[in-house]
Parts: sequence; C-alpha cells; structure tokens
Amino acid sequence: MGIHIAVFALFSLLAAPASAQVQIYCDGQTETLNTYLQIHKVLFMDRDTTRVEEFYADEIISHNNDAGGPGSVVRPDDMRKMWEESLKNNPERVLEDDLILCVDDFVVVRTIVKSSFNTPLAGYEPTGEPYEISAIDIYRFDGGKVVERWGNADVAYIFRQLGFKMVKEDE
Repeated sequence: MGIHIAVFALFSLLAAPASAQVQIYCDGQTETLNTYLQIHKVLFMDRDTTRVEEFYADEIISHNNDAGGPGSVVRPDDMRKMWEESLKNNPERVLEDDLILCVDDFVVVRTIVKSSFNTPLAGYEPTGEPYEISAIDIYRFDGGKVVERWGNADVAYIFRQLGFKMVKEDE
C-alpha cells in the first residue's frame, strides 16, 4: 500500500514547477536519504571519483539506455569513467534536486540539470549554449550502497531550447 501512495505523490509533484527549495518526503528513511545526499554532493556535484566504491555495490543493475541497455550490469569503475567524462565535457554542470521521495530501499529524485551543450549529440555539433532540463532517477539501496538504478532525462527539451529538430535532415 505504501508504494502506491508514494507513486501517487511522486506523479502529483512531478508536474509542479521546479523550486529553489527541495521537497523531501522520506519519513523514517534517514540512513538511505543521507546516503543519497552524500552521493549527490560527492559524486554528482564534486565528481570526486576516488569515492565511488563508498556508494556503489560491486555490481549495479542499470536500467538506463546509456549503460549498455536496460538490465545491464555496471561496475563502480564504469561509474567513475562516466563522472570523469562529465567533468571533462561539462565542468560547469550543476544538478539541483527538486524532489526526493524515499520508499523502503528506494530513493526517487527529480533533479534540474543546468549545463551547456559542449559535446556532440545526435549528429549536432556543440554550440556552447546553455540549457536546463529535468531528470528523474531512481536508486535501490542494499547494505547502504546503490545496487540498482533507473534514470531518464528530458533530452528532447535540450533540442527545443537549442532550436534543433528531433531528426536531423540529410543535407
């Protein structure tokens, strides 16, 4: 029953505009919430790749398309490489959590991503133009570490902000 209420609350709040104040709904989930907040600071913002093993299990089931496809297994070293590339290509990137929802072993986060178009995407060359999108990430914890993750970012909105067509026409 609790998961159904949490999912309803999540979908109700996702439609709300982003605010400067993060909304946190994690009653009784202090340890999981604090671990996520440390991940956000250390890995997502500082991109301190020396601490990846502190937060991720030896094998993480990834349901993201960017990690080899849904259900693929990634390791902390794969995550380390991702943050190193992120820092190299988007050093100005900022992630601002808008909503955090904890249910059992799960943490669901709506984040606002602020960056610039610095790397090629879908055949478009970088322009350096700034963009801002939302992303939803879901983490499952076991033993204080992430063991499973899901994530989606509004890449289509990057295209709209930069004036790109979703399908690039042949020239």
